[in-house]
Amino acid sequence: MIDRGRLLSLGYYKKAPSFTGSDKNKCYKIERFRDEDSEEDQFKATIWPGPFSSENTPEESKQSRTAEFSEDGLQSLVEWMNGINL
Repeated sequence: MIDRGRLLSLGYYKKAPSFTGSDKNKCYKIERFRDEDSEEDQFKATIWPGPFSSENTPEESKQSRTAEFSEDGLQSLVEWMNGINL
């Protein structure tokens, strides 16, 4: 189970490009994202089956979702990632 506490603070995502991690058979990446049609930052979470890195995993094996760039948005992505069965 992916724990919100492992994903660091909002301040981290304002300065760092992304955070990657894994949990059992899931690998994930959380990043700050801005859609070209929007002026507001969002979170983007991508999850894929382990054990390989994102670069070594086919795109069709990955799933992504965006959420608002807030504590609530990050929590919603944690819940979504925990609900994915790979």
